[in-house]
Amino acid sequence: MNQKNLFGLNFDCFKTMKKTVAEESDRGKIIFVASLIDTFLKIKLKNEFSKGNAKARRRLFNLNGPFASFSAKLDTVFCAGWIDEDVYHDVKIITKLRNDCAHTTEPITLNDENIRTVLESFRVPQRQFDDWGELKVASIDNGIVFYTGEKPEEAEEDLYIGELTFNMALSLIFVVLIANLEIPFTIDEKEIFKLTLPEHLEITPESGKECR
Repeated sequence: MNQKNLFGLNFDCFKTMKKTVAEESDRGKIIFVASLIDTFLKIKLKNEFSKGNAKARRRLFNLNGPFASFSAKLDTVFCAGWIDEDVYHDVKIITKLRNDCAHTTEPITLNDENIRTVLESFRVPQRQFDDWGELKVASIDNGIVFYTGEKPEEAEEDLYIGELTFNMALSLIFVVLIANLEIPFTIDEKEIFKLTLPEHLEITPESGKECR
């Protein structure tokens, strides 16, 4: 495919994403993140289904089209082998959180015990942090301490920083998802490039095994 015809993103979009997430409520963060993922999936599908004519391509994403819903886009890119199983698993979790946020009038906070448990079940962050889901934070006399396993003697009350956990997880999931989807980026509307993952974050979508 000619690079000039590719759909992609300007690399500066990450600054906008970070700013928006920082300013949103916890409910807004989750819904915004899901909408970003939907955009990434749509870009991949537009690049892959780029033939035919403009009218036919538009129908793919219309209300009754095969790629109308978030779940349809996600299942398509997974079954086509464009994202790996861990990414699929984690995006499904984000989808459920998004749906929960959209269908309840109860307050939503990333510090909720239920959401905490869900965030700890993410798989992609485990490629970066072997102890993901086991890392704990506790207050001490002069600040906080991170620990796994037994609680340190100097530790006092256990804390949970939901927003920090959410942001750490999402940064890794986003990077791996975007690399899986091979979304092109531009800088100053000139150079076109794609993200390359460090070895420890790579898993082949076809086999689900680490590329080592």
